This record gives sequence, structure tokens and C-alpha cells, in this order.
Amino acid sequence: MSRYLSKYPLLPQQPIEWLLALLFLVSPFYLVSSLGGTGFDLPFNITVWAAATLVIAYSVWYFCGQDKLILPANYKGLLALPVGILLAAALAGVQDPITWLFRIVYVMAGVIFLFGLFQFRLKNTDRILLLIAIATMLQGLFGIIQLFQLPLLPDWVPRSDKVNATGVFQQVNVMASFLTTGVLISFYLCLRPVSFNRTYLKVFLLITIIVATYVMVATGSRIGLLSGILGLCMLLVSYRKQVRKNWKTIITAVLVVLVASWMAKEGLHKTLDKTYRVVEAQHSEQRLSIYRISIDAFTEAPIKGHGIGTFLEQFGLASSKFYQQYPTAKLPTYIAHPHNELLLWAIEGGLLAFMGIIVAMFSVFYYAVINKQQRFIAYLSLLLPITFHTQVEHPFYHSSLHWFIWLTILYVMLSHYAVIKRNTLSLVARKSIRGFTLILLLASWGFLWQTSQAQQQLYHFLTKSQQYSDLNQSLNNLYYKTYAEQIVMRSHLHDAMARNDTEKLVQIINWFESELRKKPELKLFEDVINGYFALEMPEQRCESIHKSLDYYPANKVLIDLYQDCLATN
Repeated sequence: MSRYLSKYPLLPQQPIEWLLALLFLVSPFYLVSSLGGTGFDLPFNITVWAAATLVIAYSVWYFCGQDKLILPANYKGLLALPVGILLAAALAGVQDPITWLFRIVYVMAGVIFLFGLFQFRLKNTDRILLLIAIATMLQGLFGIIQLFQLPLLPDWVPRSDKVNATGVFQQVNVMASFLTTGVLISFYLCLRPVSFNRTYLKVFLLITIIVATYVMVATGSRIGLLSGILGLCMLLVSYRKQVRKNWKTIITAVLVVLVASWMAKEGLHKTLDKTYRVVEAQHSEQRLSIYRISIDAFTEAPIKGHGIGTFLEQFGLASSKFYQQYPTAKLPTYIAHPHNELLLWAIEGGLLAFMGIIVAMFSVFYYAVINKQQRFIAYLSLLLPITFHTQVEHPFYHSSLHWFIWLTILYVMLSHYAVIKRNTLSLVARKSIRGFTLILLLASWGFLWQTSQAQQQLYHFLTKSQQYSDLNQSLNNLYYKTYAEQIVMRSHLHDAMARNDTEKLVQIINWFESELRKKPELKLFEDVINGYFALEMPEQRCESIHKSLDYYPANKVLIDLYQDCLATN
């Protein structure tokens, strides 16, 4: 097998490379009906995690069979991130156990994934980047089908009433940052020895560039366009020597980008229109207000933060105080994320988590500076689109594929210099770790399979009005349990309201109020308010409306309801 693979050097040569191919090229294309959202609400994230856990498990298994532990040269700085987050999570307490657990698992799995890749000492990391370029082509073709509404794979390719390219991600900017990353990687590979004397590979990379650029520009995404321009400038300047040697290829690639952008000029018009709206007073004021409120929430618990999963509550309380000071301020009616990953961790994890992230980032930049090599700046340009996206939205919550691709590019950047330590684990410890890893892998797959069943149950229940007795999978699923319980109780609420069952209404309202104490979701306030309306208890109803305004002071519906309360009383 190895002799056969050696004849085709662009194919994956090691098992870990084949597993990465599975992760990037196969796992994102599990597409079934869903209501959209984040996390496992998007079914492709389930299979992405199934493939990622396999990569992680194989890395740990492989490490246990080696006599060396290989780490990135700046591993101490990188470890500041999980250490800071874990300290903050432990000290701030657990208010939302499910969110707390999954956020910690998300971060720690990423750390193990990154450090696990180092154990293989891959000599040709360009092959890994080529996998991402191929993934970009596949997503670009999905985008073409969506843009032109082609009658291809109608039951598989996600479509919507709005003609737009979202790929498997169901969100324009998430698609755009992915494609932009792929375009930059394709440019990078055009300058690497892997494409020298391989005309077919250069042709493929140029086709990838034109397809991905066309789709990205057509989406009208400012994130994709701005990060693409800046990233391309960084790449070409840092690799200027290679650009001079391969000027024909690069000029062709740049012309391809310009032609693709011109072909998608309607998307450029959308981008310019969005940019104009951003500088308008109202939109600009909203974004500034979000940042100011987030900073206010951070200052309430600056060291250890408020706890993972508490953003909604803390932002709501801070926005209420802000709204009292600035009653004419423009605020969104609902916000579950500050559109900046650093701000989110600052609020929930305080300086401990924030400084952990900053130290890890600084260690990467410092590593690039002290080595003074062109390729490190080039690698930073490849990281730019997704990194930039995290500072204006939350792509990692929409797409776990972005998380693992970002980590893989980081690995490629840091893999050139490594620290080798002796693996001092005993034989018993190695066997125990391997056994535990296998059990954990099987348990993870079992959970992910059950989560996919729960997700489909919820979808069919909400779209086809199935009976809530059919939500057994969702009610027994760790990820969906709380949401499924709310749906079931909401069904009971509407049933009790229809039958005017006072006793049952009181019980259900008490349950919803207990849920509100855990997490002040807008929908839960709506349920309580409707319940008191059905009970004809105006005083309690108005009290609930007033309390909801403590968290959602800019919600016009709640404001109007409270005005009615004041007028009535």
C-alpha cells in the first residue's frame, strides 16, 4: 500500500492524513432537514464531531505507542488558553451545567486535536492544506448550485427562499470566511514546491480560486471581502520572492480573482450597500452600544467572570442599566452573543479567560516574529479570515468545521519547530489510556448518534405537529433535554389555556418561572406572560412584563405591553 501511495505523492500518505480527509471532505456533508441555529441544531456539526473525535482518539492512541512527546515550541503560551478558561470556569461556578460542559469540551477537544497532530511529525504539511483547498472547491460547487438554483441533488443541497450561497453552513458569513480561507490557501499552494511542475494541480487551484471567489463575492459578505483583500496582501508581500519566481501563475490567479469578482458584481453592490449602512448612525450606534454594554457587564466581575453560559443574563442586566442612562440609545431587541469572541469570554470568564486567550495569541505572534521567516506571516494570512470573523460574529458556534480547520492551519504554522520530550508513561498507564480512549470514542459516537435522532425528532415535532410523547429521544438527550422539556411544557401550557384548566396553568407557570431563574430567555417570559393572561391575573402579568424589561429593555413589544399595564393601573 505504501509503495502504491508513494507513486501518488499528493494523496494522503499516513492514516492521520486519511482521517483529516474524512473530517474535511466527507463529514460536513451530512445534510438532513433542520430548523437552523447553532451547534448540533445544524446536523453537519454532528458528523464533523464524529470525525474529529476519531482524529483525536487516533492521535492519543498513536502517542501511547511512541517513546516521545512532541509539542509546539510555544506550547507553554498555548496552554495558557485552556488553563485560563478552566480556572475561570471553576471559580465562577456553574449556573448552566449543559452549556458549561459543552463549552469546556469544545475547548479541550480543540487543544487535544492540535497537540495530537504534532505527534505524527508530518513532513509535507502542504498535503493537508490541499485537503482544505479541495473542501473549498466542494463548498464552492454547493454555492453555485444554490446561487443558480440548479436542479441538482434537490434532496441534498440546502436551499432557501432567498437565493444565496450558504453551502452546508446555512449562514452567509460563515460560508464566506470558509471560502476566503480556501482562496488564500490556494494562492499559497501556487507558490509552494508542491505545485511546481504539476500543471494539473495549478489548474485545479486556479479553478478553486475562481469558483470560491465568485461564490464569496456573490454572497455580499463584507467579512469575506475585507479579510480576503487583507489576507492576500499579507500573503503576497510575505512571499514576494516566490511571487517574483512564479509571477505568471500569480498574475493569472489575480486576474482570475478580478474576473470572478466582476462576474459577481451584484454581490459587490450588496457589500457596498452593507458598508454604507454600517457607517449610518443607527447601525453604528447599535454596534457601539453592544460593545459598551458588554464592557459594563465585564466590569461587574472582572477577575473570574460571571460563569460560562451567563452572557444572556448579564448582558440583559447591563443593557437595562445602560438604557436607563441613555433612553434614546438604539439597541437590538434580542442578543445572545456580543459579536466578539474576546468580549464573550471576558464577560463569562473574566480576566482569567481573557488573558489566557491573549497570552496564547501573543505566543503565536512572538513565535512568528522571532523566527523571521516569510512563511510564518503567510500562515498568519491563512488564519486571518476565520480569526477576523470571530471578532465580529461567532462562526465557531455555527460551524465546528471552522474550528478544526483553524486549528489545522495553526498546526501547519507551528509544526516547523517542535520540542521533543521523553514519553515517561508506564506500560500500564499507556494501556489504560488506550482503553479509556476507546471507551470514550465509542461513548462519544453513541451520544452523537442519539443527538442526531433527537434533532430529527424535534424538527418533525415542530414542523409536522407530532405529539410530544414522541420526543422521548430528545428528552433523554443531554444536549436537547432542556429545550425539549420547554417544548413539552409549552404544549401543556397551550392545552391548559384552551381548556381553561386553572390548576394546571398554575403548575406550568411555576415551572416556567423556575426555568427563568436559571436562564432569562425571552421565550420563557412570553410563556409566563401568556399564562397569567389566561389566568386573568393582570397584576402578576404586569409584574412579569416589568421583570422582562430588566433583561430586554429595547424590546418594543414588551415596552408596549408595559405601557398598557401602566394605562390600566
